[in-house]
Amino acid sequence: MTLVIKDLRVNIENKEILKGLNLSLSTGETHAIMGPNGTGKSTLANVLMGHPDYEVTGGTIELDGKNLLEMEPHQRSLAGIFLSFQYPVEIPGLTVGKFLKRAAEVRLPQGERLNVGQYLKEIRETLDFLEIDRGFINRYLNEGFSGGEKKRMEMAQMLLMKPRFAILDEQIPVWISMPSRWLPRA
Repeated sequence: MTLVIKDLRVNIENKEILKGLNLSLSTGETHAIMGPNGTGKSTLANVLMGHPDYEVTGGTIELDGKNLLEMEPHQRSLAGIFLSFQYPVEIPGLTVGKFLKRAAEVRLPQGERLNVGQYLKEIRETLDFLEIDRGFINRYLNEGFSGGEKKRMEMAQMLLMKPRFAILDEQIPVWISMPSRWLPRA
């Protein structure tokens, strides 16, 4: 799977932030985009996920030859792109367990049903791996979480959703080894 960005130009509030960015990524590669504040790192992440406040004024983004810019944000997610946020929002009333279950259900092929028992086992294993208390499954998403808990919860979401491309905005996790079942599907 490849993600190819050619001559990407992006404005926000009539100010050009990205000025002809070119980048090519393949599944399995790790890239770090670094630079001072205001250089467009988060802008790129938001554009890749389809944030409506950003205006693409030129260039292309293709995901396996398909025009990513024509996809809605949920379609981009289903196509295999994951974004962790700098500041994950709290969602009162939505438990972590219900959120993760629904995220898994919408990724299933049409007509297929989620094996809830197996998925709950996978959630527990993921929480244990990330050293997150299993009780978080019954808490409201990010509500009252510390900054570190929010970041670990996003890593749990990423591991469970198994994206092809993960954009970790303001996160640099170091993992020495990961069980193969948590790696992106081929």
